[in-house]
Amino acid sequence: MAQQSFASLEYQNRKSTTKRDDMLGFFDKLIPWDEWVIIVKPFYYTGRRGRKPVALETMIRMYVLQEIFGLSTEAIEDCVYDSFAMRNFLSIDFFSENVPDATTLQRFRRLLAKNGIDKRFQADLAGLLETKKLKLKKGTAVEPRLQKTTRKPRKKKNDTKKA
Repeated sequence: MAQQSFASLEYQNRKSTTKRDDMLGFFDKLIPWDEWVIIVKPFYYTGRRGRKPVALETMIRMYVLQEIFGLSTEAIEDCVYDSFAMRNFLSIDFFSENVPDATTLQRFRRLLAKNGIDKRFQADLAGLLETKKLKLKKGTAVEPRLQKTTRKPRKKKNDTKKA
């Protein structure tokens, strides 16, 4: 077992948990991770050439996070960096590894779709939730963005006092 960081110890000793912590803990126990890894493993990148592959379970967990929260690949990457609960769900230690980037997650999603695994995971997840008499209602997170416009700023009206 790896040594815990001060941040991890501090987070574990807080007085209450968040709804996100509770929900991710529920999904962590609900999903048969080992079975899902076995399903994807024959199709997953082996790393014979090029970059070292990201741990398969980490990629599946990131896929699940994206499905649960309904976020884009870029947004889920940012959220994992920003959310301690999501980082714990992925079991990522920033001292030894990085969050899989959006491109890596996008390639993984394509691999799942190409082999029909994405539909199987969605059906499995729906079935697992149904046994608990639950249904996942996906929310959307709004990502504010600044963009340049071609409009000219409005001219302020002069506040001239009438004499």
